[in-house]
Amino acid sequence: MTPQANTSLSQPQLLNSAGLLFITQGILILQPTHTASQKTTGAYIHSVLNLLGVLSLLSGLAVIVYNKAAHNGAHFTSVHGRLGLSVYILFTLQALIGAVAFYTPGLLGGVQRAKATYKYHRISGYAVVVLSFAAVATATQTPFNINVLHIRLWAVIVCAVILLMGVLPRIKKQKLGL
Repeated sequence: MTPQANTSLSQPQLLNSAGLLFITQGILILQPTHTASQKTTGAYIHSVLNLLGVLSLLSGLAVIVYNKAAHNGAHFTSVHGRLGLSVYILFTLQALIGAVAFYTPGLLGGVQRAKATYKYHRISGYAVVVLSFAAVATATQTPFNINVLHIRLWAVIVCAVILLMGVLPRIKKQKLGL
């Protein structure tokens, strides 16, 4: 494998890592917000960071699909591939629903109905982030990781735990309807 080919193969990992970083920062910017001004500013920053995150993830997916096609590889056959595709789809839906609720609430029946979707948007967003950790963990078992990247499962788990330790205490249970 030439260095150029190896570089192109590492791009999806960098794009996906950047996407997860943007999305995590997008979550953290809203936690906690107290005043109406903080909530509005936070929501705009949240949407920009999540847009960057989803665009990074979808760019990573495009590189993966291209590389698989270029090497006659099978698409979405492993646990990692199927779980990863599910995460891409769920993050995209999450972003679209959040954008509709915030920017065009009339499509959901008005501002009050759109605000009623926020708790479900939050809960499902947290669930998709945890699911993304599972997708990253399963990536450690792929041939590309085993043969080229050498990312250890324990390192992914430690990073996920540290990230959750930073996010979980900032979650306001009352905003989840709990």
